Amino acid sequence: MMVALTVLDIDVAWLVVCIAMMAVGATLQTTIGIGLGLVTAPLLSLVDPSFVPGALVLSTIPLTLGMAIRERHAIHMRQIWWAIAGRVPGVILGSWVALIGGRSAVAIVVGVSVLIAVGASLTKIRFHPSPHNLLAAGTVSGFSGTVSGIGGPPMALTYQHADPATMRANLAVFFVFGSTLSVISLTVSGVMGTREWILGATLMPGVVAGLVIGKTVTARLPASVIRPLVLAVCSISAIVLILNTLV
Repeated sequence: MMVALTVLDIDVAWLVVCIAMMAVGATLQTTIGIGLGLVTAPLLSLVDPSFVPGALVLSTIPLTLGMAIRERHAIHMRQIWWAIAGRVPGVILGSWVALIGGRSAVAIVVGVSVLIAVGASLTKIRFHPSPHNLLAAGTVSGFSGTVSGIGGPPMALTYQHADPATMRANLAVFFVFGSTLSVISLTVSGVMGTREWILGATLMPGVVAGLVIGKTVTARLPASVIRPLVLAVCSISAIVLILNTLV
């Protein structure tokens, strides 16, 4: 750890704060299926811009893998393959945008689109995990996640009417595949290097803590509050994404 701190040149106190925030974010994601990026991305960016997107995306892999294994009984792979198929072009395009430095305008568009989708969700319009919807959500999620580290809202909105276990399990499987693909793409394109890999590794204690705490929270949280929480997290994620871009 001390070697890593020397290489990264990050104050120990700030690193502890980052790990604590990762625990909070991981707990939220374990509970409702998304939220890690929302809670952690703003702080991580302030401490060291290299945390986002690469290190943050890397840290989601063990978290979502643990979630998928825990609720594997609720996984529907026929649905998820459609989302994964959409994730591929989204990640490729997102990596290219990250490489050329065109994140700002895209982040605003993604944020506004998510807010529109949340608004539509409050009407009689219902989003279902159909092949077409999953393909589109997977593409947008891959693109947004690779560019900003926040890729959960499109998929979460698609699964918002599913039972909580199904939503969490299928989002987890999607993020295992998607995050792995994003890390590979960011590494190959040169956006993610040794520093980003080390940064991601330093966040793992928070991820493990959140996975453990989230199990207890999930068992005690009424299913009726999951969808409102998902819509709230999606809205806040979009607003944070827009504000971070404008400020």
